[in-house]
Parts: sequence; C-alpha cells; structure tokens
Amino acid sequence: MIKEEIEKECPGVVSCADIIVLSVRDSIVMSGGPFYPISTGRRDSTRAFQEKAEAEIPRPMSNVSEVLRLFSLRGFDERETTALLGAHNIGHIGCQFLAPRFSEFSSSPDPSMDPSFFEELRQKCISNATSIPNRLVPIRTSRHLSHSSKLRGSATHSQELISGEQSFSSFDGHYFRSLVAGKGILFSDQQLMSFEKTVKIVQEYASDDTKFRLDFARAMLKLSNLGVLTGSQGQIRRNCSIPVNG
Repeated sequence: MIKEEIEKECPGVVSCADIIVLSVRDSIVMSGGPFYPISTGRRDSTRAFQEKAEAEIPRPMSNVSEVLRLFSLRGFDERETTALLGAHNIGHIGCQFLAPRFSEFSSSPDPSMDPSFFEELRQKCISNATSIPNRLVPIRTSRHLSHSSKLRGSATHSQELISGEQSFSSFDGHYFRSLVAGKGILFSDQQLMSFEKTVKIVQEYASDDTKFRLDFARAMLKLSNLGVLTGSQGQIRRNCSIPVNG
C-alpha cells in the first residue's frame, strides 16, 4: 500500500528498502518509542535471500548462546542484542510458537516461567486451540494495565496478556521487568536471565527506562545501516515482492 502510493507520486525513486526502515522507525515512535535518524538512498536487492535471512534469525526456543551468536554475526555485542530484543515491548506472537514451553522440558512446563504466568499463557493458547488454531497473543500489556485488569477480546481473537507490570508508556522497560519476574513470553526472551552479562543489562534496563530507550535507538540506527546497497548497486523495485525484470 505504501509503495503503491509513493509510486504514484514519484515512480522509480524511493526504494522498498527505504520504505521498510522508515516504516519501522515511525512505527516505533508512534508506539511511544525513541526517535532515531534514518539516512535514505538505499536500493533494493535484485534477488531474495529468504533462507539466509531465516538462518540468521533466532528461533523462539533458541538459548541465550545461540541468540548472542547470531547477533554477533552482524556485529552486535551483548548490550546491543539485549536492547534490540526490547523491541518485544510491542507486537503479537502466535500460540504455536509458545506451545513448546508448555511441555518440552521432560514433559513438564518450562521451569524458568513464573507458575501463574504459565497458567495464564496455557489458558489463552491451549484451551482455544481447536477453535482458533493460530491464536495470537499480544507480546505486551496495554497502557496502564495491571494484574487485576479484565481481559478483552477483539475481532482478530487477540487478547490482552496480563504480566502484572504497569506501563505508563507504550515503549519502556516493562519487557525487562517481566523478564526479571520470570514472565518473558518467549523462551529466547527469558533466556536473557540465564547469562550473567545479559542479566546485569536486563536489570539495568528494568530500572532505567531512559537508558534502555537510548541504547535501543543506537542499536536500531546500527541495524538500519547493515548491508545497505547504494549508488549503482541493486535496483529500485516498482513492486516490493518482485525484482525488476524478475
């Protein structure tokens, strides 16, 4: 939709790569997150690299060593990686990605999960598995929700996930406070509390929203400048799903 509208005004000028990084930045800002500058002038690749991209993305059940290893391949250290995972402040996750935490630990729930939080997740996902196979669960609490709040449904069968952590900004350190409390939604998130270096960073961000937001903005700026094509490299796609002459 965005690309179509831009092509009407200035065809063949603005790349899909620029649209993506600008949309990500603006979505973060609209969610209450920090602003960070974005340089434009990127060009699009002439082919897709789906397999390579998927191979370098941590899985929901990745342990902390694997998460840090994959981010290090792109030059991110422990602090930058932890800050970037703070993007899980917002969004939704399909229940199919949570299911392994319910039973894949010697046929028992993930022991790193707070018991009451485990039961809450299980009720949202397992009890509705037959009627809503790919049920979505929000990654974060909505603004000002506390543990006593009521659950609310929506047309997309999403529900608010109560973590017990009050949030007075839509993008703050509540993700890290949830990890400290054993309430990380993904196993790979909660794994940050299993490694001494990342534990210290999580605790720092949990108590200092400003520090998290600053480090997150810096890490996102670095991320936005990875593997950029410019000048005569690549192309400007007219359709983001189809390479020129593809």
